[in-house]
Amino acid sequence: MNANPKMQKENFYKIKVDKSLLAQKRNYFLGSVILHDISKNIGIKDQMVYYAEFKNGAKTKLHHHEGSQVLMVTRGTGTLVLYEKVKVDGKITQIKQETRMALKVGDMVCIPQNTLHWHGATRGKIFAHVAFNGFSAQRKEARTIWYDSNFKSVAVKIP
Repeated sequence: MNANPKMQKENFYKIKVDKSLLAQKRNYFLGSVILHDISKNIGIKDQMVYYAEFKNGAKTKLHHHEGSQVLMVTRGTGTLVLYEKVKVDGKITQIKQETRMALKVGDMVCIPQNTLHWHGATRGKIFAHVAFNGFSAQRKEARTIWYDSNFKSVAVKIP
């Protein structure tokens, strides 16, 4: 007996490396990562959902989202670091670390829109999360703005 006739075997999808997504986003990560666009593969139309796995200290570059982002940790241990923009002078932004937090399996965190941050694996560990990216008022995925940075005092927007 099938309680939900719309739920079929075709609705299930195994997470695997999305090589085209990884090729598009490779310059935004430091170290070895696996990316998977969950929303594309199972047909979610009203939000963007990604799986990211970071190996041996790999992490994102500094960035912010024009919409909020929720991270749900599914594997390992990692770190989330939030920054304050102290001064924007042309292409160079002076930054100051505001909050650093350890993340472990089962943790969920909401990163407010326009909050400068990075997240990734603890050195020598694997860290994975599912990211739920908020939509803009136009019902499209909000943009992510990426930066090259020394993670201490300066950041430069990546064109």
